[in-house]
Amino acid sequence: MSGNDIIGIIGDIHGCLKTLRSVYRKLARYTEDIYTVGDLIDRGPDSKDVVQFCIDNGVKSTRGNHEDMMLNAIEHPTDYNIFMHMQNGGKHTAKSYTGRPDSKDYDFYFNRVKLLGHFDYLKHLPLSYEFPKVIISHAGIIEGGDRETILWNKTILPQKLEKLQVIGHTPYRSYIYHEDYYANIDTGCVYDNKLTGIIVDIHSGKVLNVAEEYCKD
Repeated sequence: MSGNDIIGIIGDIHGCLKTLRSVYRKLARYTEDIYTVGDLIDRGPDSKDVVQFCIDNGVKSTRGNHEDMMLNAIEHPTDYNIFMHMQNGGKHTAKSYTGRPDSKDYDFYFNRVKLLGHFDYLKHLPLSYEFPKVIISHAGIIEGGDRETILWNKTILPQKLEKLQVIGHTPYRSYIYHEDYYANIDTGCVYDNKLTGIIVDIHSGKVLNVAEEYCKD
């Protein structure tokens, strides 16, 4: 099996840089082609450095609902959009960019995101990545779904496709894998549990290896 046959996929990171580094190293033993299901930011302590790590190491992420909230706040800084971002873990993200606890200088925070190139990186994250027998998205593809459900759905099981769906968004204590159907690899690292990564064969849709690390952040 060649390196072109397999990819690594990491679950919701949420600013947990130390744990990301450990899981990334484990997956990198198998492949250089590494993805995430989104939610790089918010809640954890090091969102800025997580985004930079992904840029520096060529990690490809789908857009998660937390990236979407941050981008909405930056592009359309209404009271509601800023509130949604800040109340869903954005306060920790702002601190990682500004070094200022409880800073309400949103212009300074948003400008830092832009100056570092992170706004452009996050803005261009796709909703999904698709391979011959694998599709990666944040909350999963459901029957009759749309952009909002692929970012936010927690209640409806993924649609059964001809590909393995790899998703996150809804945290569990252990990852879920239903062969030839879907894998949920959000194991709640930021909630004092684990960050999970998997190695998947893109032509068979099979999970070949699992790399997990309890939160170090």
